[in-house]
Amino acid sequence: MNKIFAQYGAGNIGRGFIGALFAKAGYEVRFIDVDDTVIRALNTEQKYTVEIVSNDGSVYEEIRNVSGVDGRDENAVIDTIAAADIMATAVGVNVLSKIAPLLARGFKQRIQNGNTDPMNIIICENLMDADKLLRSRICEHLDAYECEIFDRTVGLVEASIGRMVPVMSAEDKLKDPLYVRAESYRELPVDADAVKGTLPGIDGLRPVRPFAFYIRRKLFVHNMGHALAAYLGCISGCEYIWQAASDPVLALIAERAMTESAAALSAVYRVSMYDITLHISDLLLRFGNRALGDTIARVGGDSFRKTGLNDRLAGAVSFIRGAGFDPVYVCAGLAAAFYFDNGPDDAGTRAFLDMVRTDGAEHVLKNHCGLSGCDAEIYIPRYAEAIKSGRGLSVQPRSGYGPGRICVLPGRR
Repeated sequence: MNKIFAQYGAGNIGRGFIGALFAKAGYEVRFIDVDDTVIRALNTEQKYTVEIVSNDGSVYEEIRNVSGVDGRDENAVIDTIAAADIMATAVGVNVLSKIAPLLARGFKQRIQNGNTDPMNIIICENLMDADKLLRSRICEHLDAYECEIFDRTVGLVEASIGRMVPVMSAEDKLKDPLYVRAESYRELPVDADAVKGTLPGIDGLRPVRPFAFYIRRKLFVHNMGHALAAYLGCISGCEYIWQAASDPVLALIAERAMTESAAALSAVYRVSMYDITLHISDLLLRFGNRALGDTIARVGGDSFRKTGLNDRLAGAVSFIRGAGFDPVYVCAGLAAAFYFDNGPDDAGTRAFLDMVRTDGAEHVLKNHCGLSGCDAEIYIPRYAEAIKSGRGLSVQPRSGYGPGRICVLPGRR
């Protein structure tokens, strides 16, 4: 009998990456979601297609042995969690607290069923210390005895999601609600020190330590560089990420911003700068994947969260400064976020812009981004004013071994 993998969240990462990894490894994959269309299609088809795209063409992977569980059917969700050998979440940071009560009830059902075997929950969310948040929310619904068993038998294993899987267009969803497009990258680093028992040997699943390095590399190199390309790309008139990555000036600013984070990571974790630089080169090539069709709107969306304290931009500024380096280029991306308008449907971005207009940039930098008493308070308003006045950002060449600097030139908007 196949082992059961429960995937909480049947969206782009759930179907396009995590669920596909386990299905291809022979697991019976049960997707838990509240999207009626997706759940019905999973139960009808019991398979779906992932198109692996690159600038050289496409490869199609058929993912089989899958089914859907309605996330609003509490009994079905609890039974699925109780029966799972391993599971994962890919629901979005804001939803973790909402699913915690059902995770707790599923765990209680495991105990009642006499199952105290180790189980791991792989947390696939872009959030520092997501394991601590999820544990606190789950244990709110357990008594002291149950919480002790939970801590002993359940591993809350953070993951670093590197694969880029854009949200499908409305047109694609109408044709096939299960179809998903993704890049070929399939490595999933997870926190080796959080694992209870052993993880299955699955292609792409890689337990690593120290995980703090990998999660910060994802957030402050990959996510930061991606967001910076989106915000600077927006003020330069780009619609797609590949367009921003193909612009020589924007690509250079992104590379140098990512290198600022790389220098800090190398100093803090004693990791080879050469290895991180290779990772940056690979990311920049992947950002340029035209076939992926990833949009500026998606990557930059919800700027309220993405500009917040400890997230990809402001968090990178703080981390770089804490390591003794100067985040000149990262600040350019954060400044551009102050002028990113994603339309009325993006509530997070609308909230951020309203806050900037109401309270002013200085207040937002101090109270929302957590940046005060540092050079960022000089850089960011200067860059923001340049953008507002219709000028854009360019790069002054390096002098000797120095990092170069951003200067403002007309005509870049």
